[in-house]
Amino acid sequence: MRAVLFAVIAALAAPALADFNDKKPITATVTGATPSGYPRTMVEGLNAVVRDAYPGSAVSFKPNSPGGGVLAIADGQADFTATATGTEVRLANEGQSPYTKPLKGKFSYVMQLYDNQFIHFLMTKEWADANGVRSWADIAKKKPKMRLAINRPDNPQTTIGGPYEVMKAHGFSINDIEKWGGSFVLGNSQIGLDAITDGKADVFMNARNLNDSLVKEIAGKRDLLWIDGDRATIQKAADTFSNKADMVEKGTYPFMEKDYPTVRMWVALLAGSHVSDEVVYKYVKAVAENEARVQAIGGSLKTSFTAQKMATNPANLPYHPGALRYYKEKGLAK
Repeated sequence: MRAVLFAVIAALAAPALADFNDKKPITATVTGATPSGYPRTMVEGLNAVVRDAYPGSAVSFKPNSPGGGVLAIADGQADFTATATGTEVRLANEGQSPYTKPLKGKFSYVMQLYDNQFIHFLMTKEWADANGVRSWADIAKKKPKMRLAINRPDNPQTTIGGPYEVMKAHGFSINDIEKWGGSFVLGNSQIGLDAITDGKADVFMNARNLNDSLVKEIAGKRDLLWIDGDRATIQKAADTFSNKADMVEKGTYPFMEKDYPTVRMWVALLAGSHVSDEVVYKYVKAVAENEARVQAIGGSLKTSFTAQKMATNPANLPYHPGALRYYKEKGLAK
């Protein structure tokens, strides 16, 4: 009798596992995307899916950069950031620039959104011919003066985690560009491509979707080339931030007469440690159970997102408990 009584008391004292399979609304702010461009379109599309799944929800977008987004969720200024890669995860965890202190434990993994963000390494044929450049090895050897269109360091994935590492793997650094007499056009990929079009930049290093229509349009006005290299060397650079090297196939752009290596990145949704399990669980569930609608947002989601790959976690960042609960229920994670 005493044993039964103790068992009853223990059962009453144990916290009940909340049931999140209801339609009650949630409140969340998603950041990490700039005020315009595809990343914002992606975030607004995902938020709309969640609001429709849970009527009355206040799920909003707060502009920021990929690097700033991780800082915002760590500081509780936003709940999710939707543009994180292995670069932001590692730099933030370790407190490396552009972060001023380690943020480990203040954010966790929610879902992989896509894994087909390709860094484009382009140069004008005019500049390449004038300097005898076709490859990364040529740049390292000849140290040519270049006007480089590249993103700002507060977007670490398309600077520190991509081009900077590729340069290092070939024996030079971003700082050498100015030492060689070069200069920079700093900004997002649109700004960089505009600079190429207007003759204000010679080399472009930034992320675009493969088979990008704007790159094709520019190639019709200015002859372009892809910077050639060795896949194994590119992989060495990619390994630093849990990315991988991949080949951009011949014919992806009219000027590509063969396959060329580049860095292929994954992009993930992260959550701050302050976000409740219910909010994360419901956000994950809404996205997972509306796969076709998520893919219809377009861009990288159309070509790479699947519910089965949401739990993929290349950086092995701890999962948010709310996300892990959903993945365990669906057999997507242990």
